[in-house]
Amino acid sequence: MKLKSLAVITLLILGCSSAFAGTFSLGFMDYSGSTTFCDYETITIHSPYAGGVHNFSVCGLAANGAMVGFFMNIPRSNNAPVKGNVLALADNSFDAEYQFYTGCQIDWVTKLKPNNPNFGWSFYFTCGGGGDYLGNFGFLTTTLGSPQVGAKPSFGTAVTAKAKIKQ
Repeated sequence: MKLKSLAVITLLILGCSSAFAGTFSLGFMDYSGSTTFCDYETITIHSPYAGGVHNFSVCGLAANGAMVGFFMNIPRSNNAPVKGNVLALADNSFDAEYQFYTGCQIDWVTKLKPNNPNFGWSFYFTCGGGGDYLGNFGFLTTTLGSPQVGAKPSFGTAVTAKAKIKQ
């Protein structure tokens, strides 16, 4: 009887832990849901941590970004566009785009699956400290890379207009 109970408990633990492990890829749509961006994320979860790739090669950029982070909860009372249980990820998208160390940092917030009508991703950025700014946000999609010719990456338009990057 004890051996059977141990086997059941072991299967439950393995089943629960696998719910927080795995790899997924999701694309990004703008906050209106009308534009799909060319970049997408591929994340591998080893709870409570996660790491992955911010794929820009589909946008014609020479390098992809690296993402690393962990699970967290953004309270529903917060005024952030993405709330609840999320992955908070550091992302070196600036360096990947410009092909040199920029001193800028993107803090990516993402859900684990598309959940319309709720926003599923957002990012905050800083260049040299002194403030963290909301750069962009929108919906997650299972479409990886925009089929639209000339599509822009999710971080590009909002960030490059505001960032002061020195080479």
